[in-house]
Amino acid sequence: MKRRIGLLIMAALPSACGMAPSAPAPQVAEIGFGTALPFGEVARVCDVREQDLGKLVEEPAARGYRLFDSQPGSAGPRSFYITGFADDCARQLTAANVLFGTPSVYEQLHYGPGGENLPIAETDAAYEAIKASVCGVGKGKPCGKRIGTLDKTAFFVNAYERLGQTARWSEVLVHDGAVAAVAMKSAD
Repeated sequence: MKRRIGLLIMAALPSACGMAPSAPAPQVAEIGFGTALPFGEVARVCDVREQDLGKLVEEPAARGYRLFDSQPGSAGPRSFYITGFADDCARQLTAANVLFGTPSVYEQLHYGPGGENLPIAETDAAYEAIKASVCGVGKGKPCGKRIGTLDKTAFFVNAYERLGQTARWSEVLVHDGAVAAVAMKSAD
């Protein structure tokens, strides 16, 4: 009986401290290369050569990842591919524009003035769990001295359905070689 109570207390401690255990990573379906995806979805593409993915457009601060544009110069929605995942499969998403963001920038926006007005979704909850694990801080608190570690192991992918002003976007959080969360966000 004492052991059960001890286990219950240990399980409750992280959430009581605002440091809940991380949620399971979302399931990412595998598709064949060349398959069109609806905006907001992410899929795995395996057995494809990097040179077939398009033009390299960006490498985030997180080590080993690369973003490829299948139709550089196009203004419309098209396939983007991110490589560098632990399973050696690229991740594909459809967008007109894709931007990477570091945890450092995320924290400046979300924990700074006006951050309480930003939309919150699954990616934010997953970031809080990852941040608690890596930085040892509670929900709503900046990472602190270990933010450099997060910048090397995690990044956000913000995808926009069209160029120009848009109130809706897709957000993907990548951490430690896997997609940690995917969400649709809106400024409305």
